[in-house]
Amino acid sequence: MDETIINCIKNKIKEDPRLMDELYSLLLYGSAVRGDFIEGVSDLDFFVVLKSSEEPLSSLRRILEDCVKNTGAVEVDLAWEFLENLDDPLNKGVPFKFLTIYQEDFLKNHVVIYGEDITEILPKYRFEELIEWRVTRLLKLSDVNMGNLKMLHITAGEVARLLALLNGAKTLKKKDVLEALQKLKDEDALSIYASYLNKRSISFDEEFLRSFITIRCNKILKRLKLKTR
Repeated sequence: MDETIINCIKNKIKEDPRLMDELYSLLLYGSAVRGDFIEGVSDLDFFVVLKSSEEPLSSLRRILEDCVKNTGAVEVDLAWEFLENLDDPLNKGVPFKFLTIYQEDFLKNHVVIYGEDITEILPKYRFEELIEWRVTRLLKLSDVNMGNLKMLHITAGEVARLLALLNGAKTLKKKDVLEALQKLKDEDALSIYASYLNKRSISFDEEFLRSFITIRCNKILKRLKLKTR
């Protein structure tokens, strides 16, 4: 990310004493750090760690949205957690995918914009150990988001990305994911992911998305069970 944007964020935080007191860490992660950010497609992913109160979040969101408004990001994705929950993300607070199953990518591709790094606080997870947990969570998200096409598109995209990682993709880079899906020859997964890369150009209906999520997730679970026999 451009240094002028980072300085903009830092300076505006310093103008808000309440935010400064509550903010333990503000990190940028994901495609903007990984190097595969696409204007009009990608979000800017921030993670904020708070000491004890979520009250300053609205002020921080305004700061971020103002400072990054000319980056071409689709939106500012602001995830947050309390400091006391970081020692066990799976069981305390929200089990964000970037802190759990995709933790390796987060550790490699994040920058501290303000405050402290959190690398040493997090327990270490291995991708292979959390596949079943992730698939079960995606199935639940499909049910929770019935009627919400935006969230179902996102969930289906996450299933497609997981399929890519289970079938040869070495990283979360968009190029690696797309190449793995092309080799897999899963036309539905490829259509969903390609649609996302093409500025989310195709809108799939709810029945198609939920069917895709259910069938692919159950296939992954079945394959995991066969491996453990």
